[in-house]
Amino acid sequence: MTRRQVLAGWAASLASASATPSKPNVLLINTDDQRFDTIRALGNREIRTPTLDGLARGGFHFTNLYSQGGLVGAMCLPSRTMLMTGRSVFRIPKPQEAPDKYPILPKAMEAAGYTTFHVGKRGNTYQAASRAFQKCLFAEDLSKDRVPQSRLHADALIDFVRATPASQPFFAYMAPSVPHDPRVAEEQFMKMYDPAKITLPKNFMPEHPFDNGDLKIRDEMLAPFPRTPEEMRKHLAEYYACITGLDFHIGRVLTSLRESGRLANTIVIFTSDQGLAVGGRHGLMGKQNLYEHFKAPFILNGPGIRKGRSEALVHMHDLLPTICSLAGASIPAGVEGADLAPVIRGEKRSVRDHAFGVYKDVQRMTRDSRFKLIWYPKVKRYQLFDLKADPWELHDLSAEAAHSSKASELKKVLARQMDEYSDVMAERPA
Repeated sequence: MTRRQVLAGWAASLASASATPSKPNVLLINTDDQRFDTIRALGNREIRTPTLDGLARGGFHFTNLYSQGGLVGAMCLPSRTMLMTGRSVFRIPKPQEAPDKYPILPKAMEAAGYTTFHVGKRGNTYQAASRAFQKCLFAEDLSKDRVPQSRLHADALIDFVRATPASQPFFAYMAPSVPHDPRVAEEQFMKMYDPAKITLPKNFMPEHPFDNGDLKIRDEMLAPFPRTPEEMRKHLAEYYACITGLDFHIGRVLTSLRESGRLANTIVIFTSDQGLAVGGRHGLMGKQNLYEHFKAPFILNGPGIRKGRSEALVHMHDLLPTICSLAGASIPAGVEGADLAPVIRGEKRSVRDHAFGVYKDVQRMTRDSRFKLIWYPKVKRYQLFDLKADPWELHDLSAEAAHSSKASELKKVLARQMDEYSDVMAERPA
């Protein structure tokens, strides 16, 4: 860079300083079905995610984000409703229910002086919350032949930022339907992944080892039984290509923010509604189960965000109070989630001792910092995993005498959690 360019950049910074809003801008990106381990900087050496790598390396990330699951096969809907309302899984509004009785994230941000904007999926989301943004665009509003959604969403977000005065703080929510199936990326990204070179996960299995209560759900029917290595590699290549394409378009958004002089005052939050088992993890493909592949990524980067990571147990409905706290907005009454800002600042190590998860009336989960119990009430079966020694959940310890006390402890914790979260759908563990 020449001296003239440096001076020009410095002059531009001084000129825009007086226009910088006192509050940070907030950009929340919530992808669809993106598993926690699909970012190169966080350990996946086969995927290409340079934009997300930069956010992760320069910011803070949580390794244990659980959406708490849901009571329907389309798990995206309850997850996104929990995010937008700060409410736990059994206390969120119904899909068509008016938000009058519930806290709503865009309204909380608007009350704090933010201009609010949404662009994203219409289906399997709490539409009342999406429509509560001052400007709301759904994917169908942007529909153009042969133009991928990731590009359209990024274009719409860039246009919004350019149209918003520099002195006005904004809260923008980008929620693309990627990498949800059908997984079709732009050709340049598809070419990056040769299925024959994709590594299968350590917990790949041709079929799930037992009836989990709902094995024939939609997502599981996307590939034939038993799963074959060739078919699973193909699905993973398509999955990775979609994520790489999305990463590219997120990069375009960040470049636009940088060029406008706003990136330095923007908190970028990246997450997904939940992960899924695509690739034959435990013989599965979908998100209708409670293994660790259900977790989503959770990265924060921007002013006031230190570099680091946390293994704290986090729920999706923690995001609303956390965003409000980081943005200087009041946390609305009725929010159940925990404010994670003290963890991000290094003032606390955790906000809860146990995480909780559900799927319909057929599966329940609890875990502490090391051990995890899954309960299958329909088939009267348990699994117990030592996640420190066995992160791929391959060795069920539930029948081993050496771990009977831990199994009993977590059964009691799970029964208590089911009571605390008003779970009336499933039988308590014995």
